[in-house]
Amino acid sequence: MANTKQYITLVSAGEVIEKTFTNKNTDPVLVSENTIVLAELAHIRPLLGEKFYAELKEEHDTGTLTANNQEFMQYYLEDCLSWFVRFEVVNDIMSNISSSGVVNNIDEFSRIISQDTYNTFKQDTYRKAEIFAKDMMSFLNSSDETGNYPTYEANQPKSLRGTYKNHGLIFYDSIYGYNGIDGCRSCGNPYLRGECNCNCADC
Repeated sequence: MANTKQYITLVSAGEVIEKTFTNKNTDPVLVSENTIVLAELAHIRPLLGEKFYAELKEEHDTGTLTANNQEFMQYYLEDCLSWFVRFEVVNDIMSNISSSGVVNNIDEFSRIISQDTYNTFKQDTYRKAEIFAKDMMSFLNSSDETGNYPTYEANQPKSLRGTYKNHGLIFYDSIYGYNGIDGCRSCGNPYLRGECNCNCADC
């Protein structure tokens, strides 16, 4: 297995802010490299497969992207990854761990939003990331049939046990369990763990 952590991230903090933040003047320091790596490992690598992910990392790092991989990066992966980065970075932007414990990041010109508003914001960010993920995988699967991406490995589980389907994508509980997002196993509706807001019969 390639040590993909040795390569630079597939998107920069500036690109994440430009693509997903309303305030384009947001300090790039708030979007750390570690958070981008986390988003890559948790959300992108499981979708692309180890071999294709490693190929993109190496080519991106060395400036040797093939025409097909450049197209994939520019029109699909960068948008998808940027929204997953924003999903992961929200907690760090809104709160901080200090000697006093977890505290809200707030100044004299801002005010704390309610927990319900925060949950809605988090869900909406995930929803947008998922839209780009579905579009990315649709393109990749259709292009793979023509042999444009030979190292791509479709990550289809052997069974649905321990997985859930969310708007057409199959997610692994072991991968997505840490971030607090669950999904109804019948209709795919995403929700923060323990707070299902789905109205389907199974919930």
